[in-house]
Amino acid sequence: MSIEFQKLIKKLQSDPITIGNFLADPEEFLKSTKLTNQEKKTLLARDVEALNDLGLTTSQVIGALSGAHSQQCSTNYPTRG
Repeated sequence: MSIEFQKLIKKLQSDPITIGNFLADPEEFLKSTKLTNQEKKTLLARDVEALNDLGLTTSQVIGALSGAHSQQCSTNYPTRG
């Protein structure tokens, strides 16, 4: 697993802008990355087993592909009251 892949997975779990850009057009988004072709192909396929084989845990895969993000991100948005 490349360092770039590790960085992207972390951002897909925590950065709302990265999450939005990825979910809006995954293929176009991945063109701008320095991931290997295998890493891009595996992310686009949303293949949990293949992503596990690349070294991600199932929790990381689900977090990265679901658009969910951590509580840390929620502080970036004003609360409604």
